[in-house]
Amino acid sequence: MQNSGETPKGGDTLNVKHSQRVYLANNASLGEDNFYGVNLLGGSISYDVDLSASGCSCNAAFYLISMPGRDIDGIPSTGNDADYYCDANNVGGQWCPEFDIMEANTFAWHSTPHKCDPPNSNGHYFNCDRSGSCFQKTIDKNATAYGPNSTYTIDTSKQFSVQISFKLDAHFEVELT
Repeated sequence: MQNSGETPKGGDTLNVKHSQRVYLANNASLGEDNFYGVNLLGGSISYDVDLSASGCSCNAAFYLISMPGRDIDGIPSTGNDADYYCDANNVGGQWCPEFDIMEANTFAWHSTPHKCDPPNSNGHYFNCDRSGSCFQKTIDKNATAYGPNSTYTIDTSKQFSVQISFKLDAHFEVELT
């Protein structure tokens, strides 16, 4: 696992500080062919999250991207931060498919896949669906499902559990408990 100075604690917990990225890698070296990839179709990811300190204007994000980004000739591109980053918004200087499992704070939850146009024969993407087509849960005056106190079904002032399942029919399902 490659990250920005954070170490898994207790074998199954990873604490990530504000404004950090964490990469799953095959070994400790960050390189173009070292990113860990997994086919989640038919599988799921489960985790616990504490968003209690993530209020308005904060975006606690957990997402999957298809790294490394590739230039027009298919050569892995180190991108803007020299870490081969790419995403569906071209943040690192290269486009690539992205799945936002969680973009959230205590008031809103957003999960969305971002599709890209087909890549060229070298694996370079020219454009992606920047906004995605999403599942979204936000609070409003009449909603009681998600919010920062005990009157909500999901009390975001406390830790809660998340499971996202990737169905074989290419749909996904998010369950918050």
